[in-house]
Amino acid sequence: MQIIHKLGKKTTSKETNKETSFLLSNNRLGYTFFPNNPSSHRLSRYMGVFFSHDNMLYRVIAELGPDRVFEVRRVLNKFYRVDRFISSNREVFFMPSGINSFVYRLGKKEPIRICLDIRPSYEPAAMGRFYGLSEVDDKLLIEYTKNNPKSGEAQYRLYVAFKPEHLDYDRVERWVGAHYQLDRERNSPPVELGVYDLLRLNTKKIAVSFSLAKNEALDEVDYVYENLRGLESKDRREVESSVCGDFFKSKDKKTKDVFFAYNACRLSLKQLTVDGRVHAGLPWFFQVWSRDELVSLKSVSWPVKKKILFDYLGLIAEDGRLPNLPGVVSATNADSIGWLFLRFDECFNKLLMKERDVVLEAFIKSVCRMNENYMTDEFLMNRSKETWMDSVYADDGRLGCRLEIQAFLLRMYALGYRLTRLKKFDKSSNVFFYLRDEFVRRIRRCFYRDGLLLDGVGDATIRPNVFIAAYVYPGILSRGLWARCFRNVLARLWLDWGGLSSIDKKSGLFLDEHTGENPASYHRGDSWFYLNNLAALVLHRTDAKGFGSYVDAIVEASTDDILWDGMLGHHSELSPAGVRKSAGCGMQAWSSAMYLELIDELFG
Repeated sequence: MQIIHKLGKKTTSKETNKETSFLLSNNRLGYTFFPNNPSSHRLSRYMGVFFSHDNMLYRVIAELGPDRVFEVRRVLNKFYRVDRFISSNREVFFMPSGINSFVYRLGKKEPIRICLDIRPSYEPAAMGRFYGLSEVDDKLLIEYTKNNPKSGEAQYRLYVAFKPEHLDYDRVERWVGAHYQLDRERNSPPVELGVYDLLRLNTKKIAVSFSLAKNEALDEVDYVYENLRGLESKDRREVESSVCGDFFKSKDKKTKDVFFAYNACRLSLKQLTVDGRVHAGLPWFFQVWSRDELVSLKSVSWPVKKKILFDYLGLIAEDGRLPNLPGVVSATNADSIGWLFLRFDECFNKLLMKERDVVLEAFIKSVCRMNENYMTDEFLMNRSKETWMDSVYADDGRLGCRLEIQAFLLRMYALGYRLTRLKKFDKSSNVFFYLRDEFVRRIRRCFYRDGLLLDGVGDATIRPNVFIAAYVYPGILSRGLWARCFRNVLARLWLDWGGLSSIDKKSGLFLDEHTGENPASYHRGDSWFYLNNLAALVLHRTDAKGFGSYVDAIVEASTDDILWDGMLGHHSELSPAGVRKSAGCGMQAWSSAMYLELIDELFG
């Protein structure tokens, strides 16, 4: 299969035998997600056409395409739409920005199969689901009713309007079984669901709109159908206007691909930034998670970033930390608060004096409360599953005093000094100046052993969190000691394809295959792209020449993931350790954001 990415008049292409997919978003979390090799039958219940309403995603269309077996020979990703060249025809998929609608076109008319599965994204198969099909003028209207299985009363109704060229169709209207092999491989039940085989529609163009109101669905589908050319033109211009300026100066294929991947990540992150918040990913991490959002903020525009940062100041909990899910009653975690004040420190010079005072007040509140709740005699501790390595498998979930958490506290002390130094002219009287320098000495004394930094007090397991510590507070060690530490860590974590294992490859816990929703491999081998990109950034800053081969390999692996594997034009969550392969969530915000940081550093 040939994959082509096109931005403006420029293209890059490659032949691949990987099982790729594509995902288009409407910039309000709705998405269209289909495999590029339908005949493999490696499907997922997260595939299809999904629309959003009130912070919830609804699966609407489960299956859509020619009513025959066909092969995809070429995929053209234009970033605002996707064209697929199939045997004896051509498909075009398009989701207008900001609208709960979808358009499917063919080069020439033929019968297409439409199967529905209207339900909230996470809702399993349930009783009491009814589809009503009717004609309204030149459109087809689906009224979906979800009844309470016990009382029989309607819980809610949803409407889907279809507008084809002509009402030339055959009703099917029957429930059929759908097997989701990809979910089975991911250990993600349920893997068998019932979907509603609606009809066979003989057409070359169809617009689809979704709403909780019947007339709204009908009106919107008319609007989209009649204004399709203008909507496509608008979205094309928006994509092309956001392309990096001096994009294709290099004639080198690898460099050219890097800049295609860079712009793909810019667009992907933009699609995940909805209503001024950065959502973690699609298809199944469509919420705002504090850690993911704050990791991703470096690459978000300043107005959006500033509002998000100040919003988080009002969410600091009684224990001094941030909740996992902002705006929702949820547990806190150990590192989001550190990412928050790290991002404030990075943009310190953009803040007005009165804004710095607001940050200082929240900062003191946070430090004091964490000192009361989590400070031991020497270090900041965390409970099990409270760091980014938040899955537990055959260990204590990194309970204790962890390296990167101490680095975050150090960065907070450094920010505290910056926020207060204009109020105290004598360094020796500034408590944060003293705390910062004393804490550095304490970390060196207790964590540094024979050319390595311990992952935690009393835990010499080699994990890649040392790179997070170096990213957060490089002053923990001298550049020479960091280089020595990284060489020792790379000897135990490096994967030949261009990534880092999440645990020492010699550990008895190491797994080289991804275990899907079973978390066994998550932090016991799986290689996380956001962390790979962060590590490459740190290695480049430490010794660009000495670590150049590692940096190049990581860039190449991440670029391949974005352009030629998984969801075309999006950066995956992770890869198995054994072989580079797109796995986990296919469109992950922090993976794209860290790739952007890395490329800005290398080519900026």
